[in-house]
Amino acid sequence: MTTTQKNTPTPGTEILQEAYKIVNQDRQNTYGHPKDDYTKVINIYQTLTGKELTINEAILFMVSVKLARLRTNLDQGQLHHDTLLDTIGYLTCLNMIHHADTPQQTPDR
Repeated sequence: MTTTQKNTPTPGTEILQEAYKIVNQDRQNTYGHPKDDYTKVINIYQTLTGKELTINEAILFMVSVKLARLRTNLDQGQLHHDTLLDTIGYLTCLNMIHHADTPQQTPDR
């Protein structure tokens, strides 16, 4: 395998770079860290419904919306880029919040 082949992304994986840019640059510059943004979301949800929701549950709800849309897309023989992109973005936010709330440990190798 040549160096060029090794560094060439697998077709379809460029969406990961796009999601990274959106979550870490565009959205974070506009809305701040996902923990701050989703804290506002759960406060609004609790005000509207009177029910408590965790940040993780709020994000998983958004993922479930995207998975439902993905299923509809696939049932129609389609695959919408924005549905995949948003799903990856929400999962990235979940991971970012987890790491913000969890003390960093040295991984076992």
